[in-house]
Amino acid sequence: MKKSPWNLSPLFSPNSIAIVGASPRDGAGSLVIKNLQHLGFKGTIYPVNPKYQQIMGYPCYPSLEAIPGPVDCAALLLGGNAILPQLKAAHARGIKGTWAFASGFAEMGEEGKAKQQELKAFCEETGLLFCGPNCVGYANIAEGIGMYSAPLPRTFRKGNIGVIAQSGAVLLALGNAAREVGFSRLISSGNEASLGLVDYLDYLVDDPQTDVIALFIETIRDPEGMAAACCRAQAARKPVIALKVGRSELACRVAATHTGAIAGSDRILDAFFRRWNVVRVNTLDQLMETAILFSKFHAYPPASRRIGMSTVSGGEMGMLADIVADHGLEFPPLSEQGRQALREVLPPYTPIANPLDAWGSGDLKESYPASVSILANEPEVDVLVVSQDVPGNMADDQIAQFSDVARAAVAARRRSGKPVVLMSNISGGIDTSIQHILDEGGIPVLQGSDESLGAVASWIDWSRVTPEPEAPALPVPGSLLAEIDQCDGILPYGTATRLLAHFGITDMDERLVNTLEQAASAARAIGYPVVLKVISRDIPHKTESGLVKLRITDELALNRAWQALQQAVITHHPTARLEGFLVQKMVSGEAVETIVGVNRDGQFGSAVVVGLGGIFVELMRDASLELAPLSETRALAMIEKLRAARLLKGFRGSKPADIPALARLLVRTGQLAHALGDRLVSLDLNPVMVLPETQGVRIVDIVIQTRTVTTSSSRSSS
Repeated sequence: MKKSPWNLSPLFSPNSIAIVGASPRDGAGSLVIKNLQHLGFKGTIYPVNPKYQQIMGYPCYPSLEAIPGPVDCAALLLGGNAILPQLKAAHARGIKGTWAFASGFAEMGEEGKAKQQELKAFCEETGLLFCGPNCVGYANIAEGIGMYSAPLPRTFRKGNIGVIAQSGAVLLALGNAAREVGFSRLISSGNEASLGLVDYLDYLVDDPQTDVIALFIETIRDPEGMAAACCRAQAARKPVIALKVGRSELACRVAATHTGAIAGSDRILDAFFRRWNVVRVNTLDQLMETAILFSKFHAYPPASRRIGMSTVSGGEMGMLADIVADHGLEFPPLSEQGRQALREVLPPYTPIANPLDAWGSGDLKESYPASVSILANEPEVDVLVVSQDVPGNMADDQIAQFSDVARAAVAARRRSGKPVVLMSNISGGIDTSIQHILDEGGIPVLQGSDESLGAVASWIDWSRVTPEPEAPALPVPGSLLAEIDQCDGILPYGTATRLLAHFGITDMDERLVNTLEQAASAARAIGYPVVLKVISRDIPHKTESGLVKLRITDELALNRAWQALQQAVITHHPTARLEGFLVQKMVSGEAVETIVGVNRDGQFGSAVVVGLGGIFVELMRDASLELAPLSETRALAMIEKLRAARLLKGFRGSKPADIPALARLLVRTGQLAHALGDRLVSLDLNPVMVLPETQGVRIVDIVIQTRTVTTSSSRSSS
């Protein structure tokens, strides 16, 4: 996979910065200098403005050319029309990194897009590093450097969380949050005329001072580069947490298959993030709390979903139990040894269970710490969650009391060696003195019940993901590709079946015929009962058109069905191009009706879909999807996610279905989609009848939609 070609160190770690458009008056021209002072920048600052001799105690120069010493970076705080001339001046001066605050580019229509394209072309030609335009810049908090046009927060901490935001306002919201978060880098990418999300992400993957990467994304302009960067992050064990906006605006793509209606772009984006182990969140609060948890837990070994929880409130316990269930976390029962130990430290009226109401008699100095340590040491508990509300407006006596809870959490972590998190169930800030106790003890403190437990679940899932071998690539023969390229639409049935057979998908018992005599011969060979259906590229949904006859038990019934279908075609589809009639073995007995399909997304590639099949696929929308190609492990996990998985496993006395055969079909379908690349628009195998264990599957209907691609635009990978 490709890596960003840019080395961003000259942009983010300069020794000297020119502030073009510097000013002693309030505004960006003075804020950038104030922020450098606030950050403790140890390099040289060169204000540039022909109106002034000095600004804020620094000599001021009329132009970049007039600066006497070397300049590494330039902050361009001028109007949009001045940016390109200043970029040219910066390049001529030997400056490596630049940033522009100005708006009025691609966000302003065609004229603005043309101006931005000029910036992009110049930077690509010269290799000049350019952040922006239309952004607030960056703050390299770890090294005390920045070109940042908004006021930095009063206090900030150096830490290991790197943030990239395509919205300057969001970056300010995260940076200014009263959470005492430790950031390494705050990067506003703006319009991304030259450098973009992927370039900054690659930089943070390689940054030794960043362990956790938080993203606010409006647009993914380079999905292939994004995938490569996230893959590198996973290899480096650096979690990537992403808030991608626009879920409600991404509609399903309309294709000639049912799959297109259930595999919308946002579901494919979810699959893209899962493939590269990106943690997706939906709100800024979730982004913040999840990043905080990961920043403390990134070095812990993988944990199970079994958690222990202590509270001091029976009322909150019920609420938390519901939220735990929502996130798929588990409360393992306590061991008999643990129960006995708790009975010895808690009053006799205390219910002994997990989650544990450890309030007891209100003794937070003796019995509470002992109870929490016992819970943490339970062999079935992998993670301890201490539920204790510690908002910032508590009275001094309450701070002192709940500080004992914080110390108990620290002691439990120290004695058990397990990850411990303290969660305050209400948002609005954390008491600073309790925050410091937990920070010194290496314990993350989170706020918000759903945000906190969601972060715990995300960390557990992320930590347990390991790279899986994918199904080997299997190219399509050139002669078959040429045949496919001639179709440019719904594939003829014969071409479709040959394509499936090349990938080992031959789970069909059928004959394509053109005469009644051939149909009778095929039915005798297959064995009654059979199904008869019309095959035409122009009629992809045969059931809806009444062009399928089921349960044909003898030759007389076959004759009647043949005549009825011929008349239906003449009446309802007189111009349809007929390929023939298909005689299929009637699938009888116990079988679960599913759909297997592929939908091709223009950005993220092909998604393989499995779900409840037949006529209910769009109504029930019980489907799961993953990007192609698939491993067998991933295919089995897709099946497990379905509500219909209960039917496949045997429901109310029915026989278990052949789930391994369905998984193999998913893997082979993924191979096909990966090999066809952009040629494939969508694929429908619907229904796929999953027979009882060891009996395999039967594909009842096939619709494959393709498009012709030129050699230069064709991609064979997802």
